Amino acid sequence: MKTKFSLAVYLAALGLWLAAPASAQDLGPHFKQVKDGIYVYAAVLNEANSTIIRTSDGVVLIDAGQSPKDSYVVAAAVKKLGSDPVRFVIHTEPHPDHVMGDFVFSPPAVVVAASGASASMKQSESFSPARIERETAKSPEMRDAFKGFRLVPPHVEYRNRMTLTVGERTFELYYLKNVHSEADTAIWLPKERVLFTAASVGVKRFGNHRPFVSIPDTLDAIRMMQALKPEVVIPGHGVPGTAKILDDMENYYDALMKGVTAMVKQGKSLDEIKKELKVPGTEDWEGKDRFPNNIEAAYRAVKGN
Repeated sequence: MKTKFSLAVYLAALGLWLAAPASAQDLGPHFKQVKDGIYVYAAVLNEANSTIIRTSDGVVLIDAGQSPKDSYVVAAAVKKLGSDPVRFVIHTEPHPDHVMGDFVFSPPAVVVAASGASASMKQSESFSPARIERETAKSPEMRDAFKGFRLVPPHVEYRNRMTLTVGERTFELYYLKNVHSEADTAIWLPKERVLFTAASVGVKRFGNHRPFVSIPDTLDAIRMMQALKPEVVIPGHGVPGTAKILDDMENYYDALMKGVTAMVKQGKSLDEIKKELKVPGTEDWEGKDRFPNNIEAAYRAVKGN
C-alpha cells in the first residue's frame, strides 16, 4: 500500500513537471523573470522593453517590442510559457519602438493606451512607407518580420487613470503628463508591487526632452511613482531594478534644475550654460549628446517658458 501511494505521488509530480511552463532560462538570454509569471524582454541593452505578464485569464503585454522582429520573439516566448492568448497590449508610449509590433498580437489582443496615442501614431513620420522601407532593408529577418505590417491604433484610450483587472491581476494605469511623448502611461501592479515607468526615467541614460516636455512635470511624475513604494521598477528602456532608478533620476533632475537656476541668476546665456554646466554622477551615463537638450528643458522651466 505504501509503495502504491509513493508511486502515485511520483507519477503525479512527474505529470506536473512535464506540464510546467517554460522558465525564463528556456525563453532565451534576453528574458529576465522579475516576479512570478512576469518576464521582461529586450534584445539589446537600452532598447525598448517588452514584458509578458501571465494571468489566469490570458496574457497581458506591456509594449510590443523594439521592432516586429522582437515582437515575434516575444510571441514565441508566450507560446513556450503556455497556451494562453494575449488578451491585452498596454502601451507605455506611442513611439514605434514600443508599438510597431502590435499587429503581431492584435487581433485578438485589445490595445490600450493613454488619450492622444492614436493621434500621435497617425501623425508620426515614423510609420510612413519610407520609414518602413528603411527598416525592412536592414536585414532579411527584418523584411520577413514586417510582412503583413499594419498600424494598430489603440482600441481603448483612457484619460488620467484606468484600472484593468485580468484574472487575478490588477493593472492601474496613470497618465504621465509632459514626461516624454504625447501619451505616456505608468502601469502599477499593486499586489505584485511592480511598476512600469514608461520613458519618464532611464537607467544611467539621458532622456530626449521634446519641446513640450517639462522637468517640473517629470519630477511630479517621479514623486508620484515613488509614493507607490514599488519593489520592482521597469523603465521603458534599460535593465529593471528597484526604486533606486526613480531616486537616481529625481536627484539628477533636482541637480540639473539647481545648476541651471544658479547660472541664470548669474546672467549666463543658454549657450554659456550648455558649455559650462556639469552634473556630478552622470559621467558614465549613455546619450551624452542629449545633455544639451536636457539643459534646454531646464532653462525653459527656469525662465517660465
